[in-house]
Amino acid sequence: MKNQLTSDDSPVDDIEVRIYKKTLRRVIPVIMLGMFISYIDRANIGVLAGPMSEDLGLSAATFGLAAGLFYIGYCFFEIPSNMAMAKFGARVWLARIMVSWGACTMLMAFVQNDVTLYIVRIMLGVAEAGFSPGALLFLAFWCPPRMLPKTYSMLNLSVPIALAVGSILTSSLLSLDGLFGLAGWRWAFLIEGIPAIALAAYIYLRLPNGPSEAKWLDDSEKEYLAKHSAQRPDGPGHEIKYLWAVLRRPAAWAFTILYFCMTIGYWTIAYFLPTIVRSQFDLGFVASGMVSAIPWAFAAVVMILVSKNVSKTGERTWNMTILQIAGAVGLATAALTGNPYLALLGISLAAGGFFGSLPSFNSMPAQVFTAGLAAVALAMINGLASLSGLIGPYLFGFLQDRTGSSETGLLIMSGFFVAAAVLVFGMSRWTDKVTGGLHTKTTVALDPTAIDAR
Repeated sequence: MKNQLTSDDSPVDDIEVRIYKKTLRRVIPVIMLGMFISYIDRANIGVLAGPMSEDLGLSAATFGLAAGLFYIGYCFFEIPSNMAMAKFGARVWLARIMVSWGACTMLMAFVQNDVTLYIVRIMLGVAEAGFSPGALLFLAFWCPPRMLPKTYSMLNLSVPIALAVGSILTSSLLSLDGLFGLAGWRWAFLIEGIPAIALAAYIYLRLPNGPSEAKWLDDSEKEYLAKHSAQRPDGPGHEIKYLWAVLRRPAAWAFTILYFCMTIGYWTIAYFLPTIVRSQFDLGFVASGMVSAIPWAFAAVVMILVSKNVSKTGERTWNMTILQIAGAVGLATAALTGNPYLALLGISLAAGGFFGSLPSFNSMPAQVFTAGLAAVALAMINGLASLSGLIGPYLFGFLQDRTGSSETGLLIMSGFFVAAAVLVFGMSRWTDKVTGGLHTKTTVALDPTAIDAR
């Protein structure tokens, strides 16, 4: 294990504040917008489930499988994608990802049956694979370790906002039903694929690959980041030896299992929330999509409040543990209550539990795996854990078809939140032990020649 102690003539706090303010203006908003668009494009199918299912003849299980097949391609291409980003540079690779998924989103408008829907959803997963871990890795180029939680909080805030805005926007686009002979849900896919392609052009033309290419950083700031950033843009993460090194790390598998337990309930909610709302409140397709924005708006508020507390105190273990327990209680309440308003409150609590703990979770593997391991480790954790997006929605849809209600499925997802609470408590304490915690001035560089088999 190599320890790199910060040493700079400038006061550490001052230079990090300057860097953060510049990054907040020039880099973070671009990546946030990319994340915003990506979550609209992968989750809009949930809002469109009703009219799509009617037109294509989909059962709840069939729809859940279609929604979840996104994660087949996503899982298997995350690691190669992040390795390619390490080789070709963030600017080129992130732009390539966005063009690909924008085109596949537009292709969703032309599916004709369950088989073509399955194929295009897999294509969308392959196309988008690598963006989320790539965004985490890219932002770590611009951040000393102590800045990571704040930066990741900004990035992750775009996700519940995207789900809330996406629910309203996608529902509104259903009003185009019949225009030029196309169903409203087909128009939604066509229109929502365009922003990804437009942002890709901006990223390719304007985004620097790393701090050394940023004309708006002065020499002292570039030098500071060269020594103290959580990740290095010139890291050798594309070399195959780093893949085998990560696969041998128990910590990588522990983070993956934890993230799986955290996300399985979340993705089930994301894809079936409009369906649950429609049945609980007896609403139409458009109105249910509008109401579905409420839990995501609540989650955004929770994320802001929790992130401020973690950034101020450096304490994340109890924050994440309590939030996961709150998620379990919320889904259990939604399952067992007969009151639709209490059910919506329970789902909001579950959404807040997941998103409130997400920035703190993302900061842990980014601290533990640095140097050449980072690109592969972040992709592995996101990629393999993303299979929860396949298993959760399919299982939930299958149980809904069999039982006629969402109760059993929600209770099972509540159990995963309980498991996540136990795992996150242990992994957070371990991370703080090996890295010194969030407020340390020490970065821990892990590479195959310098670490034990964590």
